[in-house]
Amino acid sequence: MKARACSTVLAALLLMATVFTMPVVAQEAPVEIDVYTVAWSAPSQEMMAQLIEMFNEAYAGQIHANYVQGDWGEGDTYIAAGVAGGGGIACLIEWWTGGGQEWYKQGFSADMAPYMDEEDWATMPDELWASRMAEDGKVFFSGTVEAGPSLIYYNPALFEAAGLEAPTLEEGAWTWEEFLEAARALTVDANGNNLRDNPDEFDAGNVVQWGFIPRYDTEKVWEEAAAFAMQASGKPVIRQLEDSTWDAVLDEEALTPIEIFLGMIREGVAPELALGLTGDSQDEAFAQGMTAMVLRGYFNIGVLGSRYPDFEFAVMPTPMQPGSKLFIDNINGQGFAIPITCEHPAEAVEFAMWFQQPEPQALWASSLYISPVNPEALADPMLAEDPDWDAMRYYESIWEVLVTPYNENQAEFIETLWVPTMMRYVQGEIPFEEAVETVRAGAADILNQ
Repeated sequence: MKARACSTVLAALLLMATVFTMPVVAQEAPVEIDVYTVAWSAPSQEMMAQLIEMFNEAYAGQIHANYVQGDWGEGDTYIAAGVAGGGGIACLIEWWTGGGQEWYKQGFSADMAPYMDEEDWATMPDELWASRMAEDGKVFFSGTVEAGPSLIYYNPALFEAAGLEAPTLEEGAWTWEEFLEAARALTVDANGNNLRDNPDEFDAGNVVQWGFIPRYDTEKVWEEAAAFAMQASGKPVIRQLEDSTWDAVLDEEALTPIEIFLGMIREGVAPELALGLTGDSQDEAFAQGMTAMVLRGYFNIGVLGSRYPDFEFAVMPTPMQPGSKLFIDNINGQGFAIPITCEHPAEAVEFAMWFQQPEPQALWASSLYISPVNPEALADPMLAEDPDWDAMRYYESIWEVLVTPYNENQAEFIETLWVPTMMRYVQGEIPFEEAVETVRAGAADILNQ
């Protein structure tokens, strides 16, 4: 009895020893990936951080994404230096689509296609995928937002004082000629004379309110003018011709929008302050009543609302010639590139494709006021019930995405020919006809190098 009891106790002790000496299997840590974002406004930065946190919750224990604040002025250097150095950079880098094409051509970007499935392809229309794919089917860029259209922001109080009514979305947009006439009526001197009704008495040296203040810098002189030209003609200015050569084609129907938009200082409705003006300075002039109208991206609805909460403003579509559509170039959206140095491409693609789902898309679009790449996001109540998106819905009803190849010499054409030539017109040094002929004469040589 006693011997049996001792044996029982000994067996129990041996069992306990076996249990407590079993090897412990360590739980694997989630894969870490960094996300470099060029979100620049406070609302968009906060939203990107929120989206990354949502992703981390959805993939808890599998993938953990980290927020890395980037800058629009540093993205090219960031990826080039990282690839040259063999790593040390984020696995996802947010950028614009045309820039993403350049990165792929330089060998910086990895192919996402091997890690994608049928559901991933369905998150974005074919015409947007077309600008993010190589001819051999490799996917070098994802999608976060489409190209953001611009709006005319106006001061309703100043419109009322001038006896003007902005066109409703049902009426459509003003023509460029109508817009210029309104800008004249809204340009007022210290004696109360406006440039439209009292041109002879108007004191151009003592203007207290400008009709319109655009931004005439090296970026906007090309970006906005080219967009308005494409809107009128239905074709991009820089295009590949039937014989496969490239040229900058200024169609006749595109000339009026370019001439009027770039001629505001010459017309006397905009100040020389517009030369080299920054977006922040433009917003300040608008909020302080220095100008009745400004041209800004759709995203600026959120920026103005946060910076100047007591300032009442309204928006209308940009001017369009009769019969125009809002043509969107498919290379002007944004998305993520995955550099070839990324050690976890499958997980990086998982993040990029998650970002293209309707809910993340609606959240991201709501913070940027830029149209999502996934059309299903527009049905989300966050966007569908927001009156700030009424103008976007109007644009969506008349726009068409153009699938256009990207010319690798475009930047040189813009910097060395278009901007210097058109700035001479802007500043009154040469007539518009001379500017047009100069561009037409020199574009092909640069674009076909």
